[in-house]
Amino acid sequence: MKITHLVVVTGGYPSPAAPTHTPFVKQFAHAVARQGVRCTVVHPVAAHDGVNRKGYPFRTVEPAGDGASVEILRPLFLSLSARASFARFGRLNPGIVTLANFTAAVRRTLKARNLHPDALYGHFLYLAGVAAIKVGNMMRIPAFPGVGEGEFWTVRNFGKARLQQDICHASAFTANSTVLKKMLHSELAIPPSKIGVFPNGIDNTIFHPRDKAQLRQQYGLPQNLFLTVYAGNYLFKKGAVRVAEAIGGLAGVGGIFMGQGPMPPKGDNIVFNARVPHAQVPELLCAADVFVLPTLVEGSSNAIVEAMACGLPVVSSTGAFNDDLLSPDMSIRVDPMNVQAIRDAILTLRDNPGFRARMAEAALKQSRRFDINERARRILDFMTEKIAHVDQ
Repeated sequence: MKITHLVVVTGGYPSPAAPTHTPFVKQFAHAVARQGVRCTVVHPVAAHDGVNRKGYPFRTVEPAGDGASVEILRPLFLSLSARASFARFGRLNPGIVTLANFTAAVRRTLKARNLHPDALYGHFLYLAGVAAIKVGNMMRIPAFPGVGEGEFWTVRNFGKARLQQDICHASAFTANSTVLKKMLHSELAIPPSKIGVFPNGIDNTIFHPRDKAQLRQQYGLPQNLFLTVYAGNYLFKKGAVRVAEAIGGLAGVGGIFMGQGPMPPKGDNIVFNARVPHAQVPELLCAADVFVLPTLVEGSSNAIVEAMACGLPVVSSTGAFNDDLLSPDMSIRVDPMNVQAIRDAILTLRDNPGFRARMAEAALKQSRRFDINERARRILDFMTEKIAHVDQ
């Protein structure tokens, strides 16, 4: 049976109130729609946030390109939060009530809209992945959790013992890295045959090389500096502070930082530091010379793939989570905690323009392996295969 209608269940999706929230879910949904598949997104919103319906309208329809569109539905639900510290309460964990209410909102929306899709896709294990499994089991719809959270951080709120109970009715799993597939097998005893690996993808109509000088002028960036660029949350594990330290005091080097968080970068060499709309991300990437992300853990880094597609050499971590994305001809991989190693990699690229140009060309070539339309097609084929296997 070919999938003609997919419902994407997610705890995050761009909205008027939060336009930069999980844009990769939107990109995936749009890519699914461009495959000729009807795509509906169900994004339950906590009632205390969704009181402002202008910020979270119940129903919107977005053009997805190629004549396709995506319908987004945002039902409200009562959230009691789902913090990692709650897991120790066991059956009294308030997160269990939050999960139940989130799940009920998804089911209620499908029934009210008379939707019975061919499959459900839940982005991240909790809350959406498990909610998709539970709703799928109740409505007899195949359900596929999408696993992209490094370290299984969403699982901490509930514990692995509960997760193993919650996922028993999943049809199969999509993981965005080989490392996550191994973790699903080793830590949750999921058979490898039920796990497909699909590294994150990018829309090449959005992320592609552009005129560097023009963009520097547009954003008021210096034309004469070698510019590094960082994109991501300002968290210890992501390493914005380490990038700022690495470029500190380097002559002729400036830093572009896109993000927000509790550990913002500081230093005299920073020439841009702000949270920006997703549409501006490719422009600021293309204004730079090299992308630097000394991250400690990832599922599959969207930011890295986006930078590659803009033709940037990459300085990132030696961690195995990068193995699916990076190759030696377009990246320098370092110990993400070693600020001197990060600095040395930046200097190598600054001082060797020919080497840098070759790496930039290789990065652009490598990025073509991660086209989001091809990723969506492969995931749909994987789902179709697993559904057919169950039906036999």
